[in-house]
Amino acid sequence: MNSIYSRRQLLGASAAAFAFAPTVLHAGESIAALADSAPQPETIHGNAERDHRMTVLALIDGKGPFRFLVDTGADRSVLAADVAQELGLLGGEDVVVQGISRSIPASTALLRSLKVGSVEISDIAVPVLSREWLGADGYLGLDILDRRRVTFDFRYQTLTIDRSNQIHGFEISRDLIVRVKGSNGRLTAYDCRVDDVPAAAFIDSGAQVTIGNSLLFNELAKRGSTYVSDRIVPVTDVTGGTSPGRITSFSTIRLGAISFVRANLLISDLEVFNVWGLADRPALFIGMNFLGQTSAFSIDFGRKELQFKLADERVARSI
Repeated sequence: MNSIYSRRQLLGASAAAFAFAPTVLHAGESIAALADSAPQPETIHGNAERDHRMTVLALIDGKGPFRFLVDTGADRSVLAADVAQELGLLGGEDVVVQGISRSIPASTALLRSLKVGSVEISDIAVPVLSREWLGADGYLGLDILDRRRVTFDFRYQTLTIDRSNQIHGFEISRDLIVRVKGSNGRLTAYDCRVDDVPAAAFIDSGAQVTIGNSLLFNELAKRGSTYVSDRIVPVTDVTGGTSPGRITSFSTIRLGAISFVRANLLISDLEVFNVWGLADRPALFIGMNFLGQTSAFSIDFGRKELQFKLADERVARSI
């Protein structure tokens, strides 16, 4: 019998081109400095792509390294088909991979080990998808990241994977912490407002751009918001499927004490909102076009916290 893996979206360049990055502000008076201590074994030197998404090097059964994109929205890690074939890893059970607009059958690769830095998971089956859709050797998902604390540091181009509830890499002020709820890595923040509209939000490090659902737009429209044009923007996922979107603009997205201001927002009713149980309320996921404007951010899956470090203290003190 086929298994079903919920795979999150890889947003196409056509969408990313319209989602301009915002300015990020902090309502507090002080920002703690990044620590100068040497990296710990779990600190992995990575590379932030032009769209701010982070890639790291991984070993598969001791071979590699291979370039994996870090995706906090993926339930499972996935592997590019050409890598699986090169390593002779095909042969697992068939599965169904669910994208934002369609589901497709996929084979799986059986990995004895997948290792990133000192973090290793053994004896796993990962779905295999086309490199054309992935754009990387693979995706690193919640089967590696859940129950840990994951820090994306854009200043030093590192990914840090800690045990939950450990402070590592940078000090943070308590008002830069956002509490979230959820399980199995699907953590949602309810302390979010888009302009004056209360909304549920979650972090997606695998998404190039930030997307809200039509219920969010409907509430914004009651306050005078409109689409910036009639143009339809296709959103492409890792299955090769597409979903239509349109662009609106906003003044402020406030997430706890963090504010993203003056930018565009893509609106599309993606299946992911239903998967996360958010299809019946105004909701959005925050992609790397916004998150990449910070100096660093962490997701502590154990403590259920989002933690932020702003890129510029002078900007942070401007409000």
